[in-house]
Amino acid sequence: MPFMNPIAVDNPFYAMGGMHKIARGISGHLVEEPNNSVCIPAFYAIVTGKGHTGRFIDDLKAKYRIVRFPSIINPVLEGMLERRGFKKKRQYVEVLKGKTEVYVWSATI
Repeated sequence: MPFMNPIAVDNPFYAMGGMHKIARGISGHLVEEPNNSVCIPAFYAIVTGKGHTGRFIDDLKAKYRIVRFPSIINPVLEGMLERRGFKKKRQYVEVLKGKTEVYVWSATI
């Protein structure tokens, strides 16, 4: 089950039935944005403990110039993102229609 911001819970875009496979072992939502950027507003590992989440994050960093994970409330995932160079910032997230804390990685940082 993904950890989700209350802003997302009221958004029908995030109905659990709407999540789909976005990478090996990962289900969720992936939103491509301008300038070779991507936003992952919700995701979860289908089976935990297999390394799928770490590989997913690393693959995103290799493919996109900017990677954003909004509203992370899982401390284990926060640690994974921080160890991979993500910085926490407050930003507007279009798909959530509001400002929230976002872990951001940029190839230009």
